[in-house]
Amino acid sequence: MVKPERRAEFKDLMQRVRKYKEENPELFREVKSWRLFRQMFGGAAGAYVSMWEFESFVDLERCWAKEEKDEAFQKMHQELLQLIYPTTFTMKIWASAM
Repeated sequence: MVKPERRAEFKDLMQRVRKYKEENPELFREVKSWRLFRQMFGGAAGAYVSMWEFESFVDLERCWAKEEKDEAFQKMHQELLQLIYPTTFTMKIWASAM
């Protein structure tokens, strides 16, 4: 959940992440797609969901390993953590049901 007073900074950060992803294709080679969704109706206002799609769990692990070593990406991740309520940050792995 993005802190209400930090929403403009969050939007700017997500634009920078998108641009960084485009400018560093090797870092994100395993990513099939990335989408950012904003809560529009129901639930809590200010909620966002960032969905990263990978072909396999192995691809996810490869991408995470590269991201962990990338100083610029880690800096953006730390910046993100300052813009949200920490208890609302979760990571989940989903698999196609059909």
